[in-house]
Amino acid sequence: MATFRFDTRVDQDPDRVWAVLTDVSMIPRWFPAVKEAHFDGTHRHLTTAQGTVKSLVVTKDDELRRFQYRFVEGMPQPIDFHLGTIDVLPDGDGSRVVYSQEILPEALAPIVEGAVSEGIEGIARYFAMHP
Repeated sequence: MATFRFDTRVDQDPDRVWAVLTDVSMIPRWFPAVKEAHFDGTHRHLTTAQGTVKSLVVTKDDELRRFQYRFVEGMPQPIDFHLGTIDVLPDGDGSRVVYSQEILPEALAPIVEGAVSEGIEGIARYFAMHP
């Protein structure tokens, strides 16, 4: 199983960071690969240049500020297992965002890892531009 984790620190209150990152309509503003996003009550639908990826929301814990999801459709090959996790943690007078992924088959790892790397950079950029 491929596993990887990225993190960034932002000079924003954890509750504000959490609100932005869990608002599906905001995803295109901080995740470069996503052009459109909506939530149907169970699944997030994220439209990219390659098509639409559907993910099942597994956890949205406002107290822990933990969000987890599983890709269920739209990847370039079948998925045996996937779990994406975003944690927003207090860090001094700001926040630390930790974005991790676990995925099988490992052949999908470079695609997901590249996108998540751009996503974590997008989070830092978004909050730097929107203090």
